[in-house]
Amino acid sequence: MSHSTQPPSYPAIRFITNWGDALAILVAVSCMAVGIYLTWLGYAWPVGVAGVAAGLILWLVLRSYVEVLRILADTLMPR
Repeated sequence: MSHSTQPPSYPAIRFITNWGDALAILVAVSCMAVGIYLTWLGYAWPVGVAGVAAGLILWLVLRSYVEVLRILADTLMPR
């Protein structure tokens, strides 16, 4: 009795490695847009500046996460 075992597919990792750059940009731009929108609604201008700064920092963190995940996927995941 033989069992054919297939290696795990890890769909979430594949999704992030394929679409991570676009997702990082989308999340960062959304954060910036919320900050600018809140300033447009009448909040103080530092809210807009904080939204833009948070968007840039978020983009940097997410982009580095995607790069690390790509390195791990290339070296550790079966093809």
